[in-house]
Amino acid sequence: MYRILLTNDDGFRSPGIRRMIDVLRRFSELTVICPEQQRSAAGLSVTLHKPLRVKKAYYREQLCYLVNGTTGDCVSLGLFHIMNKLPDMVISGINIGENVSLLEFFMSGTVAGALFAAVHNIPSISFSKSIPRADVIGGEVVKGGFRTASKIAGEITKYVLEEGMPENVDMLNVNFPKYIDGSTRIVATRLARLSLNTKVYIRYDPRGREYYWLWGEKFKSFAVGTDGYEVLQRNNISITPISLSSLSEYRGLERVNRMVEYLNDNIREILQ
Repeated sequence: MYRILLTNDDGFRSPGIRRMIDVLRRFSELTVICPEQQRSAAGLSVTLHKPLRVKKAYYREQLCYLVNGTTGDCVSLGLFHIMNKLPDMVISGINIGENVSLLEFFMSGTVAGALFAAVHNIPSISFSKSIPRADVIGGEVVKGGFRTASKIAGEITKYVLEEGMPENVDMLNVNFPKYIDGSTRIVATRLARLSLNTKVYIRYDPRGREYYWLWGEKFKSFAVGTDGYEVLQRNNISITPISLSSLSEYRGLERVNRMVEYLNDNIREILQ
């Protein structure tokens, strides 16, 4: 039986991870390790400034480990402490809210869970779902649609477990649209570069001192072929393959080497 580590960044009570538990434990030996509370937008961060603690809880007889840290902490503890053998795959999600574009890819805690596994050569998939309305950071969540999304996520997971990742692909980033029905298509995509305009909101406390809220306004349109275009404009499911080796751009090496040569030739003068 396949061994799967399941995590998220929305915490133990999220409908996304609970629907995935229902699906994944049907065909795998499942280990669930997730933050004990909401840790959205933490990216690939780990906790080094305080001790981590692990609690145990159950969802429909499934043991779940709850960590007082980030998704990166959860996967670290899973791979190198809690599990006695590395998993065949790490699944992260289903996230409450889509994670499209490079910006959200690197910002998302859910994506980070899969990315952390991929760095350690473990096949992984992150799942996220756009939602009609919700306060993603707060407590109000629209539960509708996660059961349907989890069925498709389960099939994607089984397929990759049985067939393997595509060549030179380390992980998949999958996004579901707000509404899924028989007309919804599944499309292979690339990451959009940006998905929102970052906004800084200025407020004042009772003593007149400034403080700030960071937020963003989602784009209305995206380039054809990107995850944002398919999920947010065409109401399709996007599967975006991620290759970690492609993060280093070899085509730029010639110009970088010229810069390195210049610096090496002038290092003595620079240090004077």
